[in-house]
Amino acid sequence: MKRKTETPKTARRTKPSKPIRAGTQVEKVLALIRARPGIRPSEINRRLKLIQSDAPRAALLKRGLIRKEKDGRSVRYYAV
Repeated sequence: MKRKTETPKTARRTKPSKPIRAGTQVEKVLALIRARPGIRPSEINRRLKLIQSDAPRAALLKRGLIRKEKDGRSVRYYAV
């Protein structure tokens, strides 16, 4: 019998970052931030009719396409 080669469970495969596809939520959020610099998350949600936009904003921040600035108690997003 052949033995299966086992990969250690702690080993992680890193995926290369995917290009942003047109029409996705990430693309829509990015377009909105570019059109309205300094937009707040609640306004992004309202304009795109989303319950929350945490995941698309986090993806854009991770890729370095937007930056986040604290403005007192609120947060504002700007395109890079």
